[in-house]
Amino acid sequence: MTLTKSEISLYDRCEKGDQLAQMQVYDRYSKAMFNVAVRILKDDASAEDAMQESMITAFTKMNQWNREATFGAWLKRIVINNSLTKLRQLKKIEVVSYDVQELQLEEVTDEPLDLEATGMSAQQVMSYFKQLKDSYREILTLFFMEGMDHEEISEITGMSYGMCRTTLSRAKDSLRKKIQANGSR
Repeated sequence: MTLTKSEISLYDRCEKGDQLAQMQVYDRYSKAMFNVAVRILKDDASAEDAMQESMITAFTKMNQWNREATFGAWLKRIVINNSLTKLRQLKKIEVVSYDVQELQLEEVTDEPLDLEATGMSAQQVMSYFKQLKDSYREILTLFFMEGMDHEEISEITGMSYGMCRTTLSRAKDSLRKKIQANGSR
């Protein structure tokens, strides 16, 4: 990634606390970051809070951005982490011990979920998606919408790698069953 001179200048000014520069960056990224937060939190007000807290965090820790990744990718990671933290604070994520699930790990198949094959519109799929329990919706959002792999998801959620795979597989299966139960296949 190569930054232009104007981007370097903008980010340098943000790092120095220039509020005008920070407002430009905020305007550039706020809508996209709000959308990331709302997909996780499912509440506009909580998503707005998480997004704004993330922007403040980014501006105060700008010196920690290595500038090898894009600013947007770095900020997105902050938004996802803050959104998940907020979700946990709201006690919406079911916490399950890995030890309880370990024996069931081998029983889980990771059959691909082909949403295009359902012939449904994105809006129809999203209506079933919203019916899932919060922990399933969270992990499917990170996997499908944010494009994260098992390692990234387990790191962000604090789940072990095995538990992440199990939860993702069960979430896919739950969504598949909801779609099939409504005769869409």
